[in-house]
Amino acid sequence: MNTTGISSNYYKPGNKIEFLNSEEVTSKEVELILNAQDTIHIAKYSFNSMLLSNLLVKKAKEGVKVRIVTDPLSLSGSGKEWEKRKYVIEYLRSNGVEIEVFPFVPTKNNANNMKPMDVKFHTVDNTSQVKVENPQNPPNGSPSNDYENKSNYQLMHAKFVSVDGKKAVVSGVNWSDGSFKNTDAGIFVEGKVIDDLEKNFWFLFKKSGGKDYEYVQRAEEAGNSNASLLLADKDFQKTSYSAAVYNTLRNAQKSVYISAFVLSDPYLIKLLIDAKNRGVKVKVIMDPNTSPTYSNPNYETEKKLKEAGIIPRWYKVQTYNTTLSNFLHSKMLIADDTLIVGSGNFSYRGLRINHEVGIQTDDKTAVSKAIEYFKKIWKENTSTIPYLPPPPPDQNQPVHDLSDDNRRVSIYE
Repeated sequence: MNTTGISSNYYKPGNKIEFLNSEEVTSKEVELILNAQDTIHIAKYSFNSMLLSNLLVKKAKEGVKVRIVTDPLSLSGSGKEWEKRKYVIEYLRSNGVEIEVFPFVPTKNNANNMKPMDVKFHTVDNTSQVKVENPQNPPNGSPSNDYENKSNYQLMHAKFVSVDGKKAVVSGVNWSDGSFKNTDAGIFVEGKVIDDLEKNFWFLFKKSGGKDYEYVQRAEEAGNSNASLLLADKDFQKTSYSAAVYNTLRNAQKSVYISAFVLSDPYLIKLLIDAKNRGVKVKVIMDPNTSPTYSNPNYETEKKLKEAGIIPRWYKVQTYNTTLSNFLHSKMLIADDTLIVGSGNFSYRGLRINHEVGIQTDDKTAVSKAIEYFKKIWKENTSTIPYLPPPPPDQNQPVHDLSDDNRRVSIYE
């Protein structure tokens, strides 16, 4: 697919940029939504928040056009979690929100054996009960084993909120249980680059079954900062996300800081080692996510980096209590005077296969704040050995399920 007209991998001037830490991302998204005048466009890999759903329904009833794209594979799970996510989708649809579910798109290696398939939700007999129109799903409505293996499919893994075609927050933050306690990052942007983001939203919306729309540019010049929209997608001829990450690392002369939920892309690792070998200061923080059901690639990355003389640090996970969990979920790269933040993990899938959205900028204030944020985490909440807290002694206390989408999908992202 030709990406001409969807995004550009060059800087656009005329933007206002603000780096956002974990506590600021969702509050800024809510602020934008509350002040929206005519459109709210959202792409969230995972979305089950009733509080935010109620806010969107309120805006829809005020006459604002609210449109959402989410991913069906984020719905995979069991029991109450599965039912809650289905309920949220139907609740939004029945209250005037246009929400579309990204189609099942097999990855290239599996395309001969699998067919893309849409997931459709609707009420049953005018009740609040919801079912999935999917013959390959078992009777209880949860996904089949085939769809449990996310590596077989492209993910719509983007996380952004765009309002009135003029302002947006692009981040790594989902709207699902546990996500709001994670250590994450985002960027608020207002200005000309929003035109690219809006075009991308309509691309996703149409691909997911929504109506087609010929986009009319509405973004206005808002500041003097440069910004570039970064996209990854397996069907694009070139991905500006991978190009930006690689070029930023190649050009680094003084320092590189990476905060990563997943860091496994072989070429990216090579570029980190190359940077270290030419005298660049390289600092890496990774999440120690692990589970009996998979092997975390971050541990193999640690070995490669250590062999090259780079000693990464591990984020200290505080608890596995579901309501208090705080993982390192950010996807942030700072190299000299360049900042990249978005939804794409630093993995092959995150940079080339999944549909990902990020922002690159050289805004001095944003870069400075991001470095300060990184250094604070490095100093206060990391160690040279992975630290995973033991399960709570009270067996009745809810424990975070490491098979949750926020965790288990990491090796596939």
